[in-house]
Amino acid sequence: MIEIKPSNVKFNEKEFNNFEKELGVNLPTEYIKFLEKNNGGIPELNIVELQNEEIKSFSVTDFFGVNNVKHNDLKSQYETYKERIPSGNIPICRVEGGNIVCLNIDNWSISLWDHDTELMNEDVLSTNSLLKVAKNFEEFLSLMEPYHHEDDLDDYKVEDVWIDPGFLKELKNDKE
Repeated sequence: MIEIKPSNVKFNEKEFNNFEKELGVNLPTEYIKFLEKNNGGIPELNIVELQNEEIKSFSVTDFFGVNNVKHNDLKSQYETYKERIPSGNIPICRVEGGNIVCLNIDNWSISLWDHDTELMNEDVLSTNSLLKVAKNFEEFLSLMEPYHHEDDLDDYKVEDVWIDPGFLKELKNDKE
């Protein structure tokens, strides 16, 4: 499993219970345990690979928690996105590029919300902007793999390098 640096803010059970009451649901146990342990947090560099033609993978940058700073607060993010993401979903984390991972409050599935779909066509049905990622939060966490840039370059070798002579002269002058 991927390492997640917990939030500096302690999980507030009372605030979380109020949020659940506002939603009118009890969120899944595995998600609540994650919040109790990490209250959001920042994962190590990661990749989630998908079986999709358009979006092949994504990287989670931060999870939302309870009473965290506004841009990482679960309730604030819900308020920000509730009119934009399909109903019945809550945003639980942010990915590179501005998309959001959502937890469905009816079946606990995890989906990626592609914010670009709303920019392309205002008439697009909001459910078309969701891409199913996992059947539940636990499976979602298991799909997050550590990502190492170097792995992508293992088969590449530098064969030739050209340096502009003027730039090379400037470099040499800076060293003197």
